[in-house]
Amino acid sequence: MRAPILKEKILRELAVKGETSVKELLLKFKVNRPYLYRILRSLESNGAIILETGRIEVVDKKALLYTWGEEKRKIFQVIKGITYRVRPKKVRDFVVFSGTSALWILGKVLEPSFGTAYIKKDDFDRLKQIGIKREGYPIRFYSYDEDIFNYTITMRGYKLPVIEQIIADALGEGIYTRTVEELLEEMESGRDSGEELG
Repeated sequence: MRAPILKEKILRELAVKGETSVKELLLKFKVNRPYLYRILRSLESNGAIILETGRIEVVDKKALLYTWGEEKRKIFQVIKGITYRVRPKKVRDFVVFSGTSALWILGKVLEPSFGTAYIKKDDFDRLKQIGIKREGYPIRFYSYDEDIFNYTITMRGYKLPVIEQIIADALGEGIYTRTVEELLEEMESGRDSGEELG
């Protein structure tokens, strides 16, 4: 099984933008039209988007994020990542924390253990130097998608991806708790009132 990395990029773009066009997605991701339409028709059939005359509108973000979470689980099954015991503070300058580790930074869970973190390939040597000490929490590091660094915010000195990515990663890790539901509700109410989560 191949990891659906390109599909994840398309899902991220839809989740973050909310509205786009088929043409924009084709240009941005250099994907062939039949593959893109297969993804879009699937999302349309589960009620996540409306696809009309080349325009795409996300109408059920929750459904979109659950679909993304399923794809994320597939990615994590194929791409195992590298687990190091680290203190998050020691690696925060060059890592993007997501999933459970981001939920910890947001104060939603008690510890970041077995959370997800993204790192650029060039920074692995720095990570190894810190991880060799085996101090802190076990966190899984991935470098398959450096595009994630284009979708970050800084909170309390830590780099986090957009909230949609955090939720998809938490679902992909197998975390389905009231915490994820609460984040989805906060995200929806924040969107309805025009506020940003964070």
